[in-house]
Amino acid sequence: MGELGWTLERWKGSTFVEFNYAVTGYWRNHERFAILPMREIVYNLINGNPNIKQSAKLNSPEDYWKLSIDTERKKPEAPTEEEIKRAKEDAKQLLNK
Repeated sequence: MGELGWTLERWKGSTFVEFNYAVTGYWRNHERFAILPMREIVYNLINGNPNIKQSAKLNSPEDYWKLSIDTERKKPEAPTEEEIKRAKEDAKQLLNK
């Protein structure tokens, strides 16, 4: 069955949910191996072009094209005072050995 590579019997024997999972997986692979590299190339072409104003250039490839495989990146939290003190003590113990 086309891009999925399923036979007609496999397609007839699958449930609607199985088929949807297969199509979703196919689309994720397509994004990962075809669209993601293309997005990176276009991002670099735009940002490397000296004829494009700096204000019009992109901050990240995600700004050009958002994909379903992109995940939200969490900003790292600042360490607490206790964690800083503990890290300093651990570093002192490592240096004293």
